[in-house]
Amino acid sequence: MAGATAMGVCLREGSVEAAGFTVRYWEAGEGPTLVYLHPAGGPWQRAPLDRLADGFRVVRFEMPGWGTQPNDEVDTLAQLATQLTEAVAVAGIDGYHLMGTSLGGAVALHMAVQFPERVTSIVLEAPAAFREGATPPDQLAPEDVLRAFRVHPERHPSFEPAPPEEMARFWPLVMRLMGGPPVDHELIAAMKGCPVRTLVLFGTEDGIIPAANGRIYRRYLPNSALVYLHDAAHDVMGDRPEAFTEVVTDFLERGMGFLVPQEDTLINP
Repeated sequence: MAGATAMGVCLREGSVEAAGFTVRYWEAGEGPTLVYLHPAGGPWQRAPLDRLADGFRVVRFEMPGWGTQPNDEVDTLAQLATQLTEAVAVAGIDGYHLMGTSLGGAVALHMAVQFPERVTSIVLEAPAAFREGATPPDQLAPEDVLRAFRVHPERHPSFEPAPPEEMARFWPLVMRLMGGPPVDHELIAAMKGCPVRTLVLFGTEDGIIPAANGRIYRRYLPNSALVYLHDAAHDVMGDRPEAFTEVVTDFLERGMGFLVPQEDTLINP
């Protein structure tokens, strides 16, 4: 079981052949399965995933196109979601919680909309499915990139973009996937019929995707909750790891009941 301070020490690596790709994954912990999809920068390990592995079997997938094989088969998030759903099924995983960060959050949402019977619940961290007012990282000045991702860059582990040689390999795929309109009305129509319980998390200081986009998910997903974490930018996990882990664990364990305190609460006038 992975510990909160020793990231990845007990990770077990595997791979499956699915959708024409060798899809790698890493897992840790025991309990209900939580499938995790990484952001555009790649599948690095982060402390909250280790903390979640104290109570869940956390399986972190590398999305097709982020490994050594280019992914020229997809042009949309929905198509990538279909590939990931097949990879998860080939790995023998069924009836799972699903969590995604940024671009991975957008893919996770499409997976839940397409295959709601396979997903118990979804957690979307600063998801990129809707991007009104968003600023792509490659359009930011170098001195502004870190601030857009982190309010607290001093917190361990430090935020580092993917190496340039890796970015050159998968960034054209990111641009294709993110090339659509900032508001996908077809996705909104599909969301209205999605029964999967959903938690959407945004940092109040997100410098990539304005946090106001969170209201779109809350408005159109019938079984959803929206939580803003104060003092966090786009990398919510990195800025507020303890708060992130607490709210996500509570949601996964209690469903929509996480909104109700478990203990008596007195609010002073």
